[in-house]
Amino acid sequence: MSTEVMPMELAISEMEISTISEQELETTFQRVIASHKDAIMSIKQSMDDVDTVYKKYRDPNYIPIEEVAKKDRAALNKAKDNIASQFKTLKEAYERPLENIELNIKQICNAIKNASANVDSAVKAYEEKQKAAKRKDIKSYFATKNFDLVPLDRIFDPRWTNKTKPMKEVRDELDEKISAIYRDVEVLEKIPEHGMAAKAFYLDCLDIGASLRQIETLKANAERLIREQAEREARKAQEQVAANDKAERNEKVAAFKQESVSDIIDQALDLPEGETAAQAKSEVITCTLTFSGTKEQLLKLRQIMTEMGIPYRKALVLESYDDAKQIASSKGIAEDIHSLLYVPAA
Repeated sequence: MSTEVMPMELAISEMEISTISEQELETTFQRVIASHKDAIMSIKQSMDDVDTVYKKYRDPNYIPIEEVAKKDRAALNKAKDNIASQFKTLKEAYERPLENIELNIKQICNAIKNASANVDSAVKAYEEKQKAAKRKDIKSYFATKNFDLVPLDRIFDPRWTNKTKPMKEVRDELDEKISAIYRDVEVLEKIPEHGMAAKAFYLDCLDIGASLRQIETLKANAERLIREQAEREARKAQEQVAANDKAERNEKVAAFKQESVSDIIDQALDLPEGETAAQAKSEVITCTLTFSGTKEQLLKLRQIMTEMGIPYRKALVLESYDDAKQIASSKGIAEDIHSLLYVPAA
């Protein structure tokens, strides 16, 4: 990093110093004396005015009157303000001769301050140049080591560029850092599990302790993953067994329902003993039946008949032929009236 050095336009000793001539001094002090006398007289008069106003208040028998007290307070405040004003006049009279000299001295001091800053900049620039040259020497030495596991910047110590640090010590410390890295890598290579991952981690942090802890973390993570995989596979096996059991139960239920329906139909058709509906399938038989059950049961029965392809019609059981004709007429249904005879179960 370069530091710019500001040139001095004029030597410090060549700068002009403000002075006051004897005549100016005499005139100035005469003016100060006159102002001093006038101010002192004015201040003395204000003090006398204060005593005159305040004198009566020191008498314990004096009875203050509001209107008089108001004027007295105004007189006291006026005296105080006058004294402050006269002091300000005195101060300005005494300080005025120094104003030009003070400004001139400040300019000289600022010039000296800038000169000091330029000296600091020059020193820093030279030191930076020396450090850059030394860093170049260190880089050249590092190149002779044929070491490429990590770049020089990763192990560089800023103190190596200090002028108080001998180059021999720098080389020794650099050699030790390289040797330490080789030793740590060899330690990690001897670890059978996760050694390669640990070496990659080590080259990022250059901390053997952290790298060994990383191996423990990797081992713990691997063990958790193995346990999780085993538990997951066991769960899947259990779920498959449960699914198979459910499917088997459903098949048994379906077979039972099919067998029950077949028995019902066989009985309804009044087939000869030993002949089932499946055996009589080639012959279409129309059979009239009535069923009694809950709404849910009857809906399931209808679903089963639909799945088996058995057509059915809705019929009304009435008390007489006339009732049947009347309902058919009111609903606009073509008359298809049949008598129904309930046959007792055998």
